[in-house]
Amino acid sequence: MDENNKKQRRKQIIQFILVFFLSGIITGVSSFLYSREINEIICNVVMVMLGTGIVLFALVASEINGLFFYQNQGEYKNFCRFYIIALAAAALFPLLPVAGWPFLVIFVVLSLFSNSISGLIAGSVCLMLSVMLETDGSYREFFLYFFSGLVAIMVFNRLNTNFKVGLPIFISLLCLMICLTANLVLFEQEKFNLSQLTISAFNLMLTFILLLIVLKIFSNSVIHKYRERYLELNDPECPLLVQLKEKSKEEYYHAIHTAYLSDKIARSLGLDDLAVKAGGYYHRIGQLKGENTWENIEAICEEYHFPPNARKLLQEYVDPSQPMVSKEAVVILFSDRIVSTILYLFSKDSKAELDYQQIVDAVFRKKIVESHDLWQNDISLAQLQEMRRIFIEEKLYYDFLR
Repeated sequence: MDENNKKQRRKQIIQFILVFFLSGIITGVSSFLYSREINEIICNVVMVMLGTGIVLFALVASEINGLFFYQNQGEYKNFCRFYIIALAAAALFPLLPVAGWPFLVIFVVLSLFSNSISGLIAGSVCLMLSVMLETDGSYREFFLYFFSGLVAIMVFNRLNTNFKVGLPIFISLLCLMICLTANLVLFEQEKFNLSQLTISAFNLMLTFILLLIVLKIFSNSVIHKYRERYLELNDPECPLLVQLKEKSKEEYYHAIHTAYLSDKIARSLGLDDLAVKAGGYYHRIGQLKGENTWENIEAICEEYHFPPNARKLLQEYVDPSQPMVSKEAVVILFSDRIVSTILYLFSKDSKAELDYQQIVDAVFRKKIVESHDLWQNDISLAQLQEMRRIFIEEKLYYDFLR
């Protein structure tokens, strides 16, 4: 693991060095092609490379402090690629009318592949380059796109697996329209004409189309990156679960029931239901290698390429040295305990008429009052009550456990 970390760090350093010098090269070449004086070229190169250095520092600081969005920790490749593309595009934007610069997309994509502060700084560096290269560039142009980009970053920083982007897109485009209109009405020296409105409308349309493309790429590469793998792992006929069934049918059906209840509750609470369902299926999979220790589960996770969130959840649930801090782990905890209790009672008497509400209440009372598992968890009392309600409503399902 240490050797892998060293290799990963070396790749990151190489990426940063390439980005740093490429930013200077793009700025220098574009400044020369725009026929800038030598002192302007040097100034532009220094300013953009300085800005790029700040961007790279913000990335490292964000990783150290755990401030990245959407599982971007340590994943700099996509950000670096889009940052260089954004700089190259920013060098071309001065060829377009100012009202037609699609900078909002640049701010959004750079923040999605890092976080708010890194995306804001990176987008601002790109915007600075365009303004410096534009013949009559001014602070008005900078703040026109800076504030619209800032709003876009704020509304796009909390996407989840449901990926509801309609409202963020609407708010972003509305803010851009207001900024463009204010710029045209208040700052243009010419009399307002239809061509100005046409360019702004074109910008809005182009921004909308580019946002849809960028969000599609982001969804496939980040938000739903592991969806296919989850679908394979969360199939009851997955080879790994088939092995568990061959070893112990009791453990297999325990996993099936735990996964069902965990998945239903996770969906109701708006949690990571794919990771929770995988946790329900595989929280005892270490038995395939002997004892159900985290070391055995970790080896299986490595062999079968479990998604990072599923691995983290399983470690949190199984490894006694790890505190149970996620809500997802608590969902598995209660599902596991309730299934275990009901299966145990049915093993004593398969025809027994059980009071399921009493069983659920007893499990909740024991875990909440007597256990230390929830002391460091951020789950709320309202969510615990919602979990309890769902467990009680599953009375008909519990009869399948006989």
